[in-house]
Amino acid sequence: MVMLGVVAIVAIPSIASLGSDRASMAAQQLLRDLSFARQRAVASGTRAWVVFDTVAQTWSVLAEDPATPGRLNAAVIVDPATGQDFIQLLDVNQFIGVQLQAVGFDGDVEIGFDWLGQPLNATENPLAATGSVTLTGTHVVNVAIDTGFVTYVRP
Repeated sequence: MVMLGVVAIVAIPSIASLGSDRASMAAQQLLRDLSFARQRAVASGTRAWVVFDTVAQTWSVLAEDPATPGRLNAAVIVDPATGQDFIQLLDVNQFIGVQLQAVGFDGDVEIGFDWLGQPLNATENPLAATGSVTLTGTHVVNVAIDTGFVTYVRP
């Protein structure tokens, strides 16, 4: 009985922090994916986009076709690490319990990067204000105006 009490005292804080750890991992993945999209745009000279879906709890990385530029012609790219479509699902597998709480890029749910790495809003104009994505537990990933520099603010 005493052993069970000791195990419970040790295990409960670990279980309680698991959700925060998952949200932190998701925020770090989002930081990497936004940074990847920015770097891809600079390296390829074609705009890249990250599109969020708060209903489906996903984000996708897209790239424009140089032959037919424009956000409407952008398509989901293949993730070089996995060989699969570059779509990240939340609230499943390693990110169970993590959700997109808020997404804001000049009032929209997508952000693009031009060949200089500068952030663009959904109308393909320069981002007017710092954009952000908030995940469960107030884990926030920001994209700076002008530079497109991506940062993660832990709660």
